[in-house]
Amino acid sequence: MFRIRYGKIIVSCAAFAAVALFLTLVLTHTGPAKPRPAPLPPVTDVLSNGTYLTAINIHNPSLGGNPLTLYKRAVLAPAESDTTAYPPHAFHGYSLLPGYAVEIDCTDIYTLLLPDAPTGLIEGFVTVLAKEPLDVVGVYTAEPPTVSTSPLYIPGIALEMLNITPRVLGPAVYEYSAKFLCGEALIPLLTR
Repeated sequence: MFRIRYGKIIVSCAAFAAVALFLTLVLTHTGPAKPRPAPLPPVTDVLSNGTYLTAINIHNPSLGGNPLTLYKRAVLAPAESDTTAYPPHAFHGYSLLPGYAVEIDCTDIYTLLLPDAPTGLIEGFVTVLAKEPLDVVGVYTAEPPTVSTSPLYIPGIALEMLNITPRVLGPAVYEYSAKFLCGEALIPLLTR
């Protein structure tokens, strides 16, 4: 009796497994093997066509006391294939009152910090030095080129904000480095 009861259970489990296997094979069969798609061309530019802007917001969180002098500069980061040497520019001083804030945007980067920058899209780093901790936030926007002349067309925009953490260089010396992208990228479309 013991063998018969467990024998029936084993037979029914085996039958159930066979049906499940059959249904799995039938339902997942998609026909003959499909050809693999052609590999995509290598990516040469990581940016798309569009306008890129950066704003670096700096806030002096001190509650009182004297103005804080901070020093700012910019350096270009050209592509590895660009053999032009772009040395870092000198630091520019700026006095920031307690509780006040200032913004370094693309206009500042072009005119004050990098007056000899090439035209078009530029990218690099803005470095800020201070003797007190600051609140520094990089605000990055990207807008695709206009693709329609319709008055109902609403262009898209991408926005990202990043807190910039300081590097402590020594007693009471804080360095903030923020990436910037400024200008319009016009990348030729791939020919097929």
